[in-house]
Formats: sequence, structure tokens, C-alpha cells
Amino acid sequence: MNKSLEILEKNWGYSSFRPIQQEIVDAAIYGHDVLALLPTGGGKSICFQVPALAREGVCLVVSPLIALMEDQVMNLKKRGISAEFIVSGMTYKEIDILLDRVRFGNVKFLYTSPERLQSRLFIDRCKVMNIGLIAVDEAHCISQWGYDFRPPYLDIAALREWHPNTPIIALTASATERVKSDIVHYLKLKKYDYFEGKFKRDNLSYEVYHVTNKEAAIIHMVSKYKDYTGIVYCQTRKSTKFITQVLRANQLSADFYHGGLTREERKIKQDDWISGSTKVIVATNAFGMGIDKPNVRFVLHYEFPDSLEAFYQEAGRAGRDGNPARTLAFIGDHDLEKLEERLKQRFPESEDIKRVFNALCNFLQLAIGSGKDETYALDINEFVKKYNFDLLLVYNALKVLELNKTLSFTENAFDKTRISCLVNNTILYDFQIKQKALDPLISMIARTHAGIFGGFVNLDENGLCKALKISNQQLKSQLKLLESNGLFEINWRIDTPQVTFIQERLPDTHFFLKPEVLKNRKEVAIEKFNFVVDYLSQPICRSQQLVQYFGQKSEKCGICDVCKSESKSKSKTQAKPKNIQEVILEFLDEPKNLIEIKMHLSQANESKVRELLFELLDDRKIVFDGKLYSKKE
Repeated sequence: MNKSLEILEKNWGYSSFRPIQQEIVDAAIYGHDVLALLPTGGGKSICFQVPALAREGVCLVVSPLIALMEDQVMNLKKRGISAEFIVSGMTYKEIDILLDRVRFGNVKFLYTSPERLQSRLFIDRCKVMNIGLIAVDEAHCISQWGYDFRPPYLDIAALREWHPNTPIIALTASATERVKSDIVHYLKLKKYDYFEGKFKRDNLSYEVYHVTNKEAAIIHMVSKYKDYTGIVYCQTRKSTKFITQVLRANQLSADFYHGGLTREERKIKQDDWISGSTKVIVATNAFGMGIDKPNVRFVLHYEFPDSLEAFYQEAGRAGRDGNPARTLAFIGDHDLEKLEERLKQRFPESEDIKRVFNALCNFLQLAIGSGKDETYALDINEFVKKYNFDLLLVYNALKVLELNKTLSFTENAFDKTRISCLVNNTILYDFQIKQKALDPLISMIARTHAGIFGGFVNLDENGLCKALKISNQQLKSQLKLLESNGLFEINWRIDTPQVTFIQERLPDTHFFLKPEVLKNRKEVAIEKFNFVVDYLSQPICRSQQLVQYFGQKSEKCGICDVCKSESKSKSKTQAKPKNIQEVILEFLDEPKNLIEIKMHLSQANESKVRELLFELLDDRKIVFDGKLYSKKE
């Protein structure tokens, strides 16, 4: 058996790859640099995880998303593959221990954020590591023309200097020609192999409707598909709560999700949606990354995102099972003006940015000449209140300061408690004998948290409380006793945002904001805004517009609002089908499953569709093979 297929089947249980996955995997296995564009749901992680297992050494994965890193590390560990990650909020000592484990071959996958590549500790250890593969996820972040530019991505190229013979695989779900060019240039890819998936999603309709009442439109669509799973995307946390209230007031199953929720709240809401107990999740773009729920039948946009890349990502979470799904954007009378205003707010005046920076340094009691490489928890609400700032101004100023390489800003800090045992089994057992009250907790931790004697691991607080039948407060008290007795080192979770200073604080007269930081990013944002305006206003097949934006060509989709409008115009002079049975028979030119038929007959309820299918079966006009309905030959 082919080596890559053998690894895939052994570790993931799949007997074959998805389209172009194997070509990507094999290129990386044989040491080639790779640039791969795999649209949402294309299975990017497999493309670097399989070749990493085939090659010697650790696979260093650079990713911008803490939640995605944590999810992938957890999934790898479940498969018996050693994996760890480094994120903001971890202590110097914790990182030091972990990097030693990596260096001496005890970790196969090391995930890290691009910001961590800048620290002296990481640089020194990385230079002496045996790195077999470097994977750059969300590679579009390296380009100022990408929709989520992150300056620290520009430092990834330093890895090439330290490990010139290690292949790099760069992966992203979407990239324009400019972005692809930047990825190749800034990662210094050498004689790279390029792979590109198909951007056109044949089972997905992209629809745009200009409406006077967006709330009514949302209610209508969710009611129509109330038995199906869906997502409603909003641009603000306030909107997610509002739309959820609107849906619930109409007896529709819905919940909201955004980055400001605690980890426990996000997990509960996400699990309820994945299990189906919540039908519709109303969310900001914080929801969706790394969530592969195949049966999402619709994605609605209450507010449109700032770029077509972001829209494509969000809409692409529908229909991953290959069955028909709809994506609908509802545009109100003043939405384009609001979108333009939001764009302007993203680029504060330079003097306002300087004011925010100086106030931030004072708020954190940072002296001139200090602060470099130091991380501080930031209570943004308290900061805004103390200096009477507008919250949006502060948020956007921090983002510009990131682009300026003055600091890095992490909205969701490391939000899991991490624990490591400092003593050996003998000492721990002696303590358990003397402290009977703590014996159940120690035994449970040792039994359920593999690796606790060799380094830090995530503490499953909810699982421990449930197993031991104690409250969170009781658990915390017992853990603090273990900590105070020197048995465990505990890094308690941090829920507040964090700021890490990349440079020391300079006197006000020496603070420098690079002019191009504001100018270039604003030009990029304006260009992306213009593409959004064209997409929403031009009577051109929506799918064609999206595919063309990413440099590919396609025929008209036939199912978007523009295509359907054209089809209706042409059919006005043609005879219409006499009844729904004839509509079904026409639709069954090719075999279809029940979901496809129900989605096609959106006006008919499910019981009516089933009744009609039974009648057609009885009349021997169609046949059913257990999965698909088709016309009788």
C-alpha cells in the first residue's frame, strides 16, 4: 500500500483521500515546498498531518487561532499521536519545559501562534530542534492583501534560515492572485508545488435579497427551515443577542455565540448546536473555525462582512455533506452606508492611536524603557471607562498598533487551567495516605490526565467536578491546597484579553507610527469594500462572481437569486408544470435523495412531499434504492 494511504488508514480510518489531498501529501512527504488552496471543508489538516507522520522530526505548525490549535491537538492525542501547543498566557517556565520535550523528540506536533516565533526563548530552542516539516495554516494572513493580515506572519521566513532544508507547506482556504504571490515571496518557497481545489460549490446557492425588514426576512427563512440546522451571521455581539431574541419570540430554536463569552458558555452553546438541540446559532465570525458539522442546510447573513473572502468562509460552512444548502444575505436600505462607516472606523487618526497607546502604558504602569516581551492582562472595559475612550476606537487602535509591530493583542487569552506534577509517584502516594480528603482528586487527576508527570496538561475542571460530585469552588480550593503543598504547579486560566509589548515603551517624542501602516491597509480595505459593493449590486451570477474573484472560471450556477430570476423571465412564455408531481419528475432527471427533493420543493411541507413520493412509487413512475429516488426507465 502507498505510504501516505497506509498512514491515513492507520491513524484516521479512511481508505482514500479527498480530491487533490494525496497529491499535496505526497509532495510534502518527498520534501517539496507546497502551496495549497483548499476551500472550506477541503480537509487542510490532513494535508500536513499525514506527511508529518511520514517524515522524521517534529512538525511545527503555525496557526493564528487558539481554539483551532487546541482542537487539533486534542484530536491528535485521541489518536495516540503526541502533540502540544504554545499560546499566550503560558508562563516562561511552562514554555521552557515544553520546548525541552520537543527538542528531545517527545512531541511529534508543536502548534504555535506566529507571535511566539519572535521570543528569544523560542528562537534559541527552535534553532536546535529536529524539524521535519513546517506547516503554515491560514497562510493568507501573511499578505496585507489578505482579509486577516497579521504582521507576525512575516517573521515565519526566519524558520527557513534556521532550517534551510526543511520543507514548508502553506495552506489556506481562499487567496487572490496577489495573496498567493505574497505567500510565495514572504515564506521564501523554493521550487514549490502548487495545488488548488475547486472554489465552485455546486450544491450551494448564493443568494442576495434587498429587503426593507431584515428581521422579518430572517424569521421567514428560519421558520421555513425550522427542522434543519442553520447559522445566522452578524457583525456585532449586540446583533447576535438581538436576532436570537427575535427568533425565540417567534418560537424558533436559537442561541447566540460570540468571542466575549466564557469558554464554558461557548462550549455549551456549540455542543447544543452540534447535537441538534439548538437548531440555529446566531454568531459573529468567532463561530465556525474548526467546526465541521456536515448537515448545515442554510447560512443567513443579517449583516454582511467586510470582504468576499470572509463571506466565502462563512457561507462555506453550509452543505459540507454535499447535499443542497442555501446561503442568503439580506441587505437593508442603509447597509452599504453602514459598511462604509465601519470601514472608516477601522482606521483611527494617528493622534488618536498615540493617545490610546500612551494611556495604555500608563494604565499598565509601564515605565519608559521597559515592557519589551512582557505580557499584561487588559481589562478593556475598565481601561475605556478610566480614560473616557470610545470602545471601538480602542479596539481599532490596538489593531493598528499590532500592524505597527508595537504590540500584539490577544482578545481570547489562554482560557484553560494547566497543571503539572512536581514530585514523583512515591512522594505523591505518601501525601495521599496522609491527606485522605484529597486522595480522590489526586487519583482522578493522575488517572485521567496523561502526561502530567512530564509537563503541563490542560485540566478538565468540568469533568473532575462531575466525576467527584463537587462544585467548581470546592475543586479550586482543593487544587490550591495541592499547589501550596508543592505537589503541583498550576497555571490558572486567564479569560481577559492580553497585550504583549514587542518594543519597549519610548518617550512620547520618540513614538513612531509607520505612515504606510494606516495608508496601505486603508487602500486594501477600500478595494475589498468595492468588491463587496459590486457583488451585492451587480445582476451577475453570484457563484460566478465569487469564483472569478479567486481567479477561477465557471459556468452560471443556475441556483442563485440572479440565475433564478433570469430563469423565471425566460419561462414566462413557456408552459409551466401542471402539478407538484410533474415538478418532482422533472427534478428526477438524475437520482436525488429525500433532502434534495425537499429543498427543491421548499414551499411544500415534509409530509406532503412524502405523500407525493409514495403516490409516484405506487404508480411506478419512480423507483427508490434505499438512498436515492429516480425516474423509472
